[in-house]
Amino acid sequence: MAATETQDAFKPYDQFLLFGDSITQMACNQELGFAFHAALQESYSRRLDVVNRGLAGYTTAHAVKVFDKFFPSPQTANVRFMTIFFGANDACVPAHDQHVPLDQYKENLKTIIQHPATRAQNPRLILISPPPVNEYQMEKFDAEKGCPFPSRTASNTKSYAAAACEVGTALNIPVVDLWSAFMKTTGWKEGEPLIGSRNAPDNEKLSSLLTDGLHLTPSGNRIVYDELMKLIEANWPDQTPEALPMVFPSWGEAPK
Repeated sequence: MAATETQDAFKPYDQFLLFGDSITQMACNQELGFAFHAALQESYSRRLDVVNRGLAGYTTAHAVKVFDKFFPSPQTANVRFMTIFFGANDACVPAHDQHVPLDQYKENLKTIIQHPATRAQNPRLILISPPPVNEYQMEKFDAEKGCPFPSRTASNTKSYAAAACEVGTALNIPVVDLWSAFMKTTGWKEGEPLIGSRNAPDNEKLSSLLTDGLHLTPSGNRIVYDELMKLIEANWPDQTPEALPMVFPSWGEAPK
């Protein structure tokens, strides 16, 4: 009886799982000053456990191979939300080891979304497109990594961001179009020389969102967080932090 009572008393938190590459992995680094995982954890404190499954260097080709090795079964945990945030590495130029062809990138995203493990949980899925890259900043990044050629281009990353949005539309999955959100801050308009590329002058605003042309500054992390919260409010207003009850009551209402 005691064991049964103990099991009944155990009350796990539902999970908000962040699945992605190094941009996700680094999103819990509070030394940045603002990081979107840390901000989500604060917002959903006592309501959801925000779990970071960011895997630096991974592409969607890696992701499909490890997904069912960490994604919990319904008997283990209830995943209420999951973000899928890949593309920054897939979008490397074809000569780079991390390159994943565009069509394969889209198929890999679909595989994760339609995976039997995902279907078993049926979480609220959110796709996040890769943000822009800044080729001016990337020059130093590539040199430090020992890459003898530019690993990423602004135009190539734009194509992968568009592909993520296409997958979301095709499968009716909400998308945080992070590429467009970042570019909006620069004032760029379609048809103009692409900011972030060598065809346009180095853009101070874009540089302020990226530490090295690829990873995010606190300002970049703030945009991810803000866009996620806007998407949740628009699609699942009953799942905002303010709308969810705390797993355990406040101290004034707790059992004495």
